[in-house]
Amino acid sequence: MRVGATVAAVTSLLLLSAVPAPSQTSQVRVQERHVTGQSVAPIFEGWAPNGDGTFSLFFGYLNRNYEEELDIPLGPNNMFDQGSTDQGQPTHFLPRRHKMAFAIVVPKDFGDKKGFTWTLTR
Repeated sequence: MRVGATVAAVTSLLLLSAVPAPSQTSQVRVQERHVTGQSVAPIFEGWAPNGDGTFSLFFGYLNRNYEEELDIPLGPNNMFDQGSTDQGQPTHFLPRRHKMAFAIVVPKDFGDKKGFTWTLTR
């Protein structure tokens, strides 16, 4: 009886020691926070129909810096590939994520045309 209990206890102990601890198997991915030196990403937020048949396209951005505010003037580093370079997009970018920063109104037949590309280069 005592031998059986000892074997059961040793078996349980062996089984427990064979299972790795959660910290050994799972990896926690920590995002490094950069105060400065990171890029800005333009983001298409969506669209909505307007009463006159036109459409509004909504855009935001993510400044990957946690503190640095960036200025990217209109031009080859901050432009749209169609229409005017200036579509009302920001030139001053606050840190982190900014939703619905601006909208562009496009004509009724926009769905039949090539979409916009917002180039934003730092």
